[in-house]
Amino acid sequence: MRAWLLFVVGCGTTTETPPVGDPGWAPEVACPGGPECADNDGALKVGVAVRSISPDCYETWEDRSEPLDWVWQSSTDPFFDCGCDRLCPGDPGYTAADAGEGDGAFQAIWLGGFQNKRPATGVRGADRGMIGEGDDLETRALVIDQGGTRLAIVTMDALGVMHDQVLMIREAVLEAGLGVDHVMVHSSHSHSAPDSLGIYGPSYASSGWNADLADQQQAAVVEAVREAAGALVEVEMSWGQVDATTYWENGVANLISDTRDPVVVDPMVSVVRFAAGEETVATVVHWANHPETIADENTLMTADFVHGVRQVVSEGSRWPGGLTRPGIGGTTLFINGTVGGMMTSLRASVVDPEGNTWRDHSWEKVDAVGQLVGELALDAVAAAVPAEAPKLRFVTEPIDLRIDNTGFQAMFLLDVFADRTTINWDKEVPLSESNKPYLQTEVGVVELGPLQMVWIPGEVFPEAAMGGYDGSLTPPGSTILSADNEHPPDLAAAPTGPYLRDRMGGELKWVVSLGNDEIGYLMPAYDYKLAEVGAYVNEAEGDHYEETNSISAETWPALEALSDELIGWLAR
Repeated sequence: MRAWLLFVVGCGTTTETPPVGDPGWAPEVACPGGPECADNDGALKVGVAVRSISPDCYETWEDRSEPLDWVWQSSTDPFFDCGCDRLCPGDPGYTAADAGEGDGAFQAIWLGGFQNKRPATGVRGADRGMIGEGDDLETRALVIDQGGTRLAIVTMDALGVMHDQVLMIREAVLEAGLGVDHVMVHSSHSHSAPDSLGIYGPSYASSGWNADLADQQQAAVVEAVREAAGALVEVEMSWGQVDATTYWENGVANLISDTRDPVVVDPMVSVVRFAAGEETVATVVHWANHPETIADENTLMTADFVHGVRQVVSEGSRWPGGLTRPGIGGTTLFINGTVGGMMTSLRASVVDPEGNTWRDHSWEKVDAVGQLVGELALDAVAAAVPAEAPKLRFVTEPIDLRIDNTGFQAMFLLDVFADRTTINWDKEVPLSESNKPYLQTEVGVVELGPLQMVWIPGEVFPEAAMGGYDGSLTPPGSTILSADNEHPPDLAAAPTGPYLRDRMGGELKWVVSLGNDEIGYLMPAYDYKLAEVGAYVNEAEGDHYEETNSISAETWPALEALSDELIGWLAR
């Protein structure tokens, strides 16, 4: 189906292309250049749209543990068998029984991230936190059109969107006849969104995947792309960035803690703004952090700090003591960066402009992080410079990756993962060195004037993409290696530059994590350590949790090499 889809789209595919790296090789998708995306001549146009992807159908429950543990225990924690609308007889607004009501089965939406057995109890509402406009899970579509080339960039408030689902979204957009040559899908990685991977269900052996929700969300994406494609207007593009290190005494550590040595953090908040005259049409914000500020002490669905970033850029901020700042209008999209290794606000003490410090998990802390990043983005907009005659180009290329992770292999055997296709193995015979599953995923590169984005299908470590082993990307007041780490990484063995971001083109270089897939953590090979007993299930001594949620030591080197090929192909 995939080859057929790309042939119809016409962005340069062939079944007889030379191997990657050969002189005659070309990416499977390359626009402009195919019959359906022949040129990028003419005015730059964009359209943007937003749709809810919060679940339509689920039931809730009550946590009766003391103290609360936010984990559902079927023997002690009752669920409310009220059906899709969560209304039972006697509830205000109840009219009649609906699907699933009274059937004795818990129609749960399992939240992804942290641990299993965490069913949702609702969507974060307007009465929680300082921003106050609610916090629906959303998909946002940005359609970029120039001459005969049209690209849709889709963001989703999701833990991760598997590549199989991305292909289905592309097929549905194609069938909708919207003139879109290609779709790039990015998930924010919210840890309070439904389990879109399958591994956070009621047990380790039971999937949390919800096919009906996936269908609902796919339909919402198509409708967002449809509206965006129908709202195209001619725009001018500008871009800017700010360094969070210059804002506080501890720099970006006011927002992020790095929980794995070496302590390397990307401090840049950058933006691209599209405007029609003085009016903002769309703003895209790029920053790197795990949207998990509320932690696992929560059962409400939320975009986490991403909601605050979008709200502030478009509509402005407001702080508990009354301090406010206006937004710039339009629709704001958020694209995450190098989140691996691991970028998180969980341990950060966040100081806001009014002197409040937010450390514990709370909605106030979630909004403080979002508002601070949103205000940094507004500063980047204020410092933005015009993009002179930007040209739209994009390429993608598939890649097959072997799964060495024995825990993941077991989950594939148990069909826990969300409707994910594996290749090159036989599930009916024992696993061996010659019989291991592979995933097909992809790497993509998008160029638009000064901006180049490399889309990577997992959670990239900052040091893998940009180095920083010399301490140049360690926040002020921090050390690159923790004093209490008895098994620190050997920095003498770390790779030397130039690193991936150094090798990218353009003035504004975005490494996009969770681009068109989620395959786990992507770390440099020099510090990829496995436990001597129970590899991939147990952690090696030191900071090596991420290996248990990665597919192989060979993954990042393979993805980095393909990224270089695509960057080089565009440069040629």
